[in-house]
Amino acid sequence: MRVKKLKYQLIIPTVIIVFILMSINILLVFQIQQNQAVNELKEKGLVLTQQLDSTWEFLSINQHRINTSAKGDFDFKGLNCSTAGMSIGVIFAEKNGYKIRYVNTNPRNSLNEPDPFEKEVLEELSNDTAIDSYWELVKEEGQRYFRYVTPMRIDETCLECHGEPAGEIDISGYAKEGMKIGDLAGAISITMPTDIQDQALVFNIFWQCMTFTLLIIGCVLAIYYFVTKRVTRPIEQLEAAVKQVGEGDLNVDLHNFDASEEIEDLAAHFDNMAKQLKELYSDLEHKVEQRTVELGKANEQLRIKQVQLEKVNFILKEDSQYKSDFLAMVSHELRTPLTAIIIFSEILLKKKAFENSSEEQILCEIKENSEVLLYMINNILDLARIETGKNSLSIETVDLVDVINNVECVIRPLAQRHDIHLTARVERGVPLIQGDYEKVRRIIENLAGNAIKFTPLGGNVTIHASLAEDQHYVKITVQDNGIGISQENQAHIFEKFIQVDSSSSRQYNGSGLGLALAKELTELHGGVISVESDLNKGSTFIVLLPIERQ
Repeated sequence: MRVKKLKYQLIIPTVIIVFILMSINILLVFQIQQNQAVNELKEKGLVLTQQLDSTWEFLSINQHRINTSAKGDFDFKGLNCSTAGMSIGVIFAEKNGYKIRYVNTNPRNSLNEPDPFEKEVLEELSNDTAIDSYWELVKEEGQRYFRYVTPMRIDETCLECHGEPAGEIDISGYAKEGMKIGDLAGAISITMPTDIQDQALVFNIFWQCMTFTLLIIGCVLAIYYFVTKRVTRPIEQLEAAVKQVGEGDLNVDLHNFDASEEIEDLAAHFDNMAKQLKELYSDLEHKVEQRTVELGKANEQLRIKQVQLEKVNFILKEDSQYKSDFLAMVSHELRTPLTAIIIFSEILLKKKAFENSSEEQILCEIKENSEVLLYMINNILDLARIETGKNSLSIETVDLVDVINNVECVIRPLAQRHDIHLTARVERGVPLIQGDYEKVRRIIENLAGNAIKFTPLGGNVTIHASLAEDQHYVKITVQDNGIGISQENQAHIFEKFIQVDSSSSRQYNGSGLGLALAKELTELHGGVISVESDLNKGSTFIVLLPIERQ
């Protein structure tokens, strides 16, 4: 759950930071004090071993003096360096709990037999003569001890009892070991309890924890008091004033506001804002009344305009419907006599023997212009149906090979009359599509007829069908090397009754409906039509038709 109150947002991070610093400090103090305790124990062990070693050396040097009788004869009294050292260790241990032992791997006295720890140390001291001491903290029977071991090496004073020849009986009655100067004779092992150091360490850590705990409590109380008195309580007062203003009561007074300087500045700004709002609100009702009257007048004017627009819109719809009905009726009434003229012209051309070529030429002109006029009327009729929403598709399976062959048969005579080379090609792999056969034919026929119209004598027109890069479409292109279309005119060529040259003296006849009808029929199939052209270099019209009807 996210903490949102400011006092807790300050207290919690402070406590966490102080706790982390306290933990780091305690760990460092623990480590430092533990190292200090170990160093103190090492120092004690070093002093004790030096004192014992000095005692051992003193007894060894004065062995003959100690063991000489009153008559001056040698009289061994059983007091040698080993016995004295062991006795001193026992007395010392009784007073302070320390254990002092003289150990050897081959002791003369079973009391000097090393324990496992001392055996490992003796082995290391034997292998490395550079070691002058060895220490370790161990735990035995739930009690921590500091064990300190120093080597005892043979010097000249030791040779009398432990030197050569090996096996000879020394003054104490033991066989000599045959050792040489520098050999390891044994070690002084001191075991010191660490109770005092451990208690001091625990007390220091406890004291550190108590200090930091009191510090955390003090910080928390200080932050809580300061934030409550100087921040949160003033903010709550400011919040109550904001709520009062939000409820519409602008009679707030924040003059006697005790907080930090920043919050006092904020309260002063808010107080000024409330006064300004009160002044504005006092004049607002009058302005609202004025605006309400003005808005009523404006609404009345808008209502009148709306009524007028509805009347105009109704008239425009009637005019549009009248235009569509008129065009459809005229186109239909004109198409019937034109069809009769074309048929009679064809019959006359096939059966009549002409007296001269001019009669035949006139009859051909009648037939050709009648066909052009019929073509234009069909386009007008189709566009009128599309505008009125009456033009629908008769969906069937369409083979583009059949469609393009049909278009080629119709267009080729026109191309031959203009001495234009017409090429039609369908690539392998072009699939059957779902569409309206007649309307697909009209698309290609309009584009091809348009290409022949604007291609000069001796030019080339190519109809090509292939599978588009998007495998869901077929691509039909109609390409010519005619007059081309400029870039600025390409955006308008698919509009109705638009030609590049719309003047009365234009060179090419036409109504400007062929491309517009091709576009409408393409989009009716869910396809796209586009053009790529350069002026005086020719044009390429591209039609993409979906393979499957969506």
